[in-house]
Amino acid sequence: MLEIFQIIWTALTTPNEGLTAIIFNKFGIPFVFIEITVNILLFTTVLDIKFTKKQYLMCLFSLFMLGCVSNLLLDKPYSSYVVMVVYPIIVYFTLRTSILKSIFAEIIPMIISSPLESLFSKLCLLLFNISYDSSFDIPIFRITITLAIYLVTFLIYLIFKKFKYKIFLSDNLSKYNKFIIMLNSIIGILTLGTQVYLICYYYYTLPFSISISSVVTLSAYFFISIFSLLKTTKLEITSQNLEQEKYYNTTLKLLYDDIRTFRHDFGNIVQAISGYADNNDIDGLKQYYKQLQLDFEDVKSLEMLNPTIIDNPAVYSLLTAKYHKAIDLGISMKVHVSLKLEKLNMMIYEFTRVLGILLDNAIEACENCDEKIINLEIRRDEKSPRQLLLIQNTYADKNVNLERINEKGYTSKKDDGNPHGLGLWEVNKILKRAKNLNLYTTKDSIYFTQQLEIYDK
Repeated sequence: MLEIFQIIWTALTTPNEGLTAIIFNKFGIPFVFIEITVNILLFTTVLDIKFTKKQYLMCLFSLFMLGCVSNLLLDKPYSSYVVMVVYPIIVYFTLRTSILKSIFAEIIPMIISSPLESLFSKLCLLLFNISYDSSFDIPIFRITITLAIYLVTFLIYLIFKKFKYKIFLSDNLSKYNKFIIMLNSIIGILTLGTQVYLICYYYYTLPFSISISSVVTLSAYFFISIFSLLKTTKLEITSQNLEQEKYYNTTLKLLYDDIRTFRHDFGNIVQAISGYADNNDIDGLKQYYKQLQLDFEDVKSLEMLNPTIIDNPAVYSLLTAKYHKAIDLGISMKVHVSLKLEKLNMMIYEFTRVLGILLDNAIEACENCDEKIINLEIRRDEKSPRQLLLIQNTYADKNVNLERINEKGYTSKKDDGNPHGLGLWEVNKILKRAKNLNLYTTKDSIYFTQQLEIYDK
């Protein structure tokens, strides 16, 4: 028994590239599982990514399979390159987060594990006089370093969770700012990775203090540059919030003017009702009440344009802008939102694109109508597990072809030299990318209706 233990211990403590490869490649499932689990906990906490249990399990399983397959079928460094490319794609589709957060989901564990790997490898050299290459060929050292990296990463996750530290990456940033942040992150990772490699390559010539200070200062510079960029993007978010407040102030002013007008006319309204009542003119009173109700509907729509009700800045700004545009064109637009947009089962970026296109089409269709009406509703369907966006509008062209409206370039507008027929084609592209979306289009003698159905995932 002692001899067997001695054989096992000798195999684990002496350079054995074959045994190490077997442990980490052929039978490395436990290590892959631990690494993926810790990394998901870390980046979802730091990036404040919301997910369901189903999404979490899908992400865990997909990344786990990616790690296992790449270890079994591919050699280094090709397996690393494949993982680097596929990793953010899996995060994007399973957790339904933004592209920027998907990239950072890979970057954050890397900027933690790379310096740790260099540090622990350097400690092996100092304490046991073992080189970087040897430490990775000796199974016991490879296992110890790997588990130590996972443990420290988990402790960092606990610290972030306890102090509720999060990296603010808004989905509403401009494409330019998103590009700058992604470019800076990629360059930083490449620079940090190169530095770690050089330190490992010159293990015997570089003093320990120089190696550690080099990695620490470079990591600190990378963090500070990212932090500065994120601070700059907050200015953009602040600007968006100010724009939102401007729309809200305009809405409040219109609401206040309507209330003042109603208060001024209240006596006249009561007198008119009294006249119908005195003459027992019930039909006239009903007609008068319908006309009065139209004014109340406009007030209700203005009340609905409230950032506490429409609880997403991007959707609120878009809705208020389209509402005021419609009002300026003499279109009566009624808005009703009874759904918390934070619970929307669709990416806000894609939702605002679809909403903007459908509203633009509705406004254009109303412009040439005698009766200009748009009814918009965002709510949950009480009968089915889905959320609904309903847009009804009056329209002049009763011959519009419902079977062709999603085709690229199809339009019922006159050729004025401007590109037309791309809006619904773009919407259709978004629908094809998602499995839980459907757009149901109908028309009758009065209204053209677009119903976006967002099914629960």
